[in-house]
Amino acid sequence: MTAVRPVMLVTDESSYAWYSKLHQNDIPSLKWHILLDSPSSDFTKWNVITPEMLKRHPGNLLPSDYSLAPEGAVIICFTSGTTGKPKGVTLSHGALIIQSLAKIAIVGYNEDDVYLHTAPLCHIGGLSSALTMLMVGGCHVLMPKFDAESAVDAIEQYTVTSFITVPAIMASLISIIRQKETWKGGETVEKILNGGGSLSHELIKDTSLFFHKAKLISAYGMTETCSSLTFLSLYDPMNENTNQSLQTFGVAGSKITFQPQGVCVGKAAPHIELKISADTSGHTGRILTRGPHIMLRYWDQTLTNPLNPNNEAWLDTGDIGSIDHYGNLWLLGRTNGRIKSGGENIYPEEVEAILLEHPGIASVVIVGIPDAGLTEMVAACIQLRENWKWSEQSSSDKEFHLSRKNLQQYCIENHLSRFKIPKMFIVSRKPFPVTTTGKIRRDQVRKEIISQLQSLHSNL
Repeated sequence: MTAVRPVMLVTDESSYAWYSKLHQNDIPSLKWHILLDSPSSDFTKWNVITPEMLKRHPGNLLPSDYSLAPEGAVIICFTSGTTGKPKGVTLSHGALIIQSLAKIAIVGYNEDDVYLHTAPLCHIGGLSSALTMLMVGGCHVLMPKFDAESAVDAIEQYTVTSFITVPAIMASLISIIRQKETWKGGETVEKILNGGGSLSHELIKDTSLFFHKAKLISAYGMTETCSSLTFLSLYDPMNENTNQSLQTFGVAGSKITFQPQGVCVGKAAPHIELKISADTSGHTGRILTRGPHIMLRYWDQTLTNPLNPNNEAWLDTGDIGSIDHYGNLWLLGRTNGRIKSGGENIYPEEVEAILLEHPGIASVVIVGIPDAGLTEMVAACIQLRENWKWSEQSSSDKEFHLSRKNLQQYCIENHLSRFKIPKMFIVSRKPFPVTTTGKIRRDQVRKEIISQLQSLHSNL
């Protein structure tokens, strides 16, 4: 809150838990507090306004000398902080309109939709989809906080037709649905938009089974680009081809698997430009984008140096990838997430995509840990599926048993270069740390692994 220096704060009863702590801090910029329910004696620090007061004195309670934000800025949306401290992203009205029109055109949102808010409104994915639904006049079903069991109940109770998800949310929904004796939600849901990471083939198959009438679309984007840059249809019940092989928007008969050039994330949305800044060695490089969808600037940047004057500046997404001759973008990984091992560049996403296809692995995080000989060693932190067991033996051929050796052999069989194959496997018994939007905190997993190894060595 101190980063954006707000003038007004709006709260309701759900804010009581943290409001008392906020009340103890001095926030010089904060002058007005709108309380959406009855005020208590605790609310004395700032000028308090309630809806009833606004109804009795319309236009007289708030000062009228505020001006419109410069550059058409409409909102400051913070990143989820997967690679460090969250940053405040300043977005324009135009960017949100462009994003809404893209979702209407590609996902197919319309006035008949009943949309379940599975993602928080402080996240660009949840916010942009909510504004799209407002634009088309759909119905909103709000949840105070995501809970898989409550979400499944809401889908059935309110005959929900659409929602957005990330892989962790989808996995938790499928887990709850499996336990139900009867499931009616599959008859009403028509559109599912996934973001925040690729869905595994197992999750795509389960989604098409339990939401058999729903079109499943995956999106790639970020807060700095006002959500989705590209879209890819993973399953469409109206297209018979997607039942056997996954549709790739024009790549006939092609399956969405992890290829040497990365994972396919689809084609650019309308009004969005993409290009690859590659070196002379090939077609792979940094993914750049420009257009009215990109942010004006980070909030702490100077007003006199906007990032996107006249939509001409290219934004470096921080991702590495390529664009094929069909116009599909292939995502290889994050620039700041790559592992340097033995002089070679390794992108964790590539290794994760292959290991996730193993029937015994539920989740995996690939990190680089310090190594005297290699600079960094590739380590895999894995979570096993139900009924699977880990064997410390060098090799185990027992059914539903995994070991380091047979996972390494699995990587070889799936054509992963040998220098990319994890040298170390660590089985995690607890959930991976995630951001508020369900993205795995790779940096936190790495710290925990290094800490465990240091503790182990000190006890030897």
